[in-house]
Amino acid sequence: MVTFKERRKEPRVIFEQPLDVRVMTIDGTWSGEGLLMEMTDAGARLKMTGHASELTEFFLILNRFGPPVFRLCKRIWVVGEQTGVSFNKTNIGIRSLEEVRREAELV
Repeated sequence: MVTFKERRKEPRVIFEQPLDVRVMTIDGTWSGEGLLMEMTDAGARLKMTGHASELTEFFLILNRFGPPVFRLCKRIWVVGEQTGVSFNKTNIGIRSLEEVRREAELV
C-alpha cells in the first residue's frame, strides 16, 4: 500500500513496503541494491549499504514494475543507511510520480 504525506511544496509518496531498486555508477562499471523509501518528482529517500552508500552521483533503476526507468541522482544528504537524492529531470525515460505510484499499487 502507498500512502501520501505532504511536506514542503511537493507531494511525497511514502512506500509502506519499500521498493527494491538498483543503483549503478555513471560509467556502468558497478551496480548494487537499495530500497526506495519515499519519493517526489524532484528526489527520493533511499536506504543503501556498502559501496552504494558512498556514491555521490549514480543512476537509480526502478525495474520492479515493467520496463526499467532510470533517473540520474545526486546525493544531497546521508544519515546512517539513508540517503536523500535529487533527480536530474533531463533524463530520458522519466515517468511521473503519479505513474510510478499507480504501478506500485498494482503489485
